[in-house]
Amino acid sequence: MKQQGLFIRIFAVLLAFCFFAVSAPVSLVAKADDTQYSEDYENLSPEEKQAVIEQKLKEVNEKLNSLGEQSKETEEYINTLDEKIKYLKNELTLSEQEIESSKEKITFLETQQQENEQQIAQLETDIAELTQKSDELQVQFDSSYQLYCQRIRALYVSGDTSILTMLLTCPDISTLLTRYEMIKRVSQSDKELLQSVQSQAQELSATKTSMENKQKQLTEDQITLKETKENLSSSITYLESQQTSYQEKQTAYESEKSESDKLLEQLHQDTQTYSEYRNQDQAELEAVNAEIAKAAEEYKKKMEAQTTTKKQTTTKKETSSNKTDGESTTAATTTTQPTTEDSSRLHMTYPVPSQTKITCDYGSAGYEGHTGVDFSCPTGSAVVAAESGTVIIKKELNYSYGYYVVIMHDKKDSAGNYVYTLYAHNSSIAVSAGDYVTKGQIIAYSGSTGNSTGPHCHFEVRTPYSDCVNPKPYLP
Repeated sequence: MKQQGLFIRIFAVLLAFCFFAVSAPVSLVAKADDTQYSEDYENLSPEEKQAVIEQKLKEVNEKLNSLGEQSKETEEYINTLDEKIKYLKNELTLSEQEIESSKEKITFLETQQQENEQQIAQLETDIAELTQKSDELQVQFDSSYQLYCQRIRALYVSGDTSILTMLLTCPDISTLLTRYEMIKRVSQSDKELLQSVQSQAQELSATKTSMENKQKQLTEDQITLKETKENLSSSITYLESQQTSYQEKQTAYESEKSESDKLLEQLHQDTQTYSEYRNQDQAELEAVNAEIAKAAEEYKKKMEAQTTTKKQTTTKKETSSNKTDGESTTAATTTTQPTTEDSSRLHMTYPVPSQTKITCDYGSAGYEGHTGVDFSCPTGSAVVAAESGTVIIKKELNYSYGYYVVIMHDKKDSAGNYVYTLYAHNSSIAVSAGDYVTKGQIIAYSGSTGNSTGPHCHFEVRTPYSDCVNPKPYLP
């Protein structure tokens, strides 16, 4: 019996171990797999990326089918659908890259075709000019060569002794000199004729060789041009098919995103815990962040300039006081220096005093990019400054953060960075940019403007302005 009891206890422990080993780490494994997917995906070729996306879409579609229609308004179904949307977005991005690559190839081929056509036109002009030049040179050469042949025949007929005879048979010295000069000139003329014939023959040969080379180059360029045109035509056809495929993928992506937004909105209405639609337009968000960054830099410079001015004024006063009162004043000044103990960390109040419960946490509930915390509350609830500071932005958008306010706080964090808070999706705003507000002062009234599933306050802490951090450590 004791052995049987021991066996039962061991079996129970092993069973429990198996249960936790299988069930407990599922979300962690899923998150690890997703992280690994992101890291490995970027290192793949376009073809490999497409294969991975297709496999992931197949898996997520199977999961959606297994969950069934009855699970559509559950968190699990919406999370799975958002996972599908992520892969569809990756597929769209990949298609955009491929389309851009095709456009670059077409631009290159069009440039190449234009250059080929210009080169062919120039070669045809060169060949026409060389042909004309060759014909002219041929006429000149034929004429010179004919004269040269006549002179050769004349010399052959007269023989070598005729010149000597002409000189020896001269009746007087004057005749001798005259005949000698005539023979000299004829000899020089024969020499020049020979040189002319040789020069013309060389030029004619070089012209014909150049013309043949250009004709050969023309033939090669014409073949290249034909191939370029064929490649260009097929590339344009392929681009058109890519664009058609992209439109189909875009339609599928928008459809799934709309379905996800609709299901999420219904789920939030059922639970009364509102937040943001998960599939935000990244370009819009980046534009908003860029505007916040610009405003933050401007106010940071103003605040630092004011701080410098105050320090200089204080130093002058202390110096003047020291000169008047001596050492006793110096001691008094030392004892009244402000302490920086409380400024090492901000102690904020809740942005919505009537709702101190966070209804959507930082980076939670499937919000991979959820950069703040949400407080679901009725429209018109008071939204207050979590700490004292200067309003650097007041915007009323119909997208992204909707009606939002950003405050730059007086105190810095422990690392010496300025701290900013953002209050989004308000129905109305009670302050303006440049206003100084105190902790707990009403700055807006809650609502559901911009990218919002229902009335709530989206609250962010940024330090510095480009980095969102978890607001929880700053709240009571």
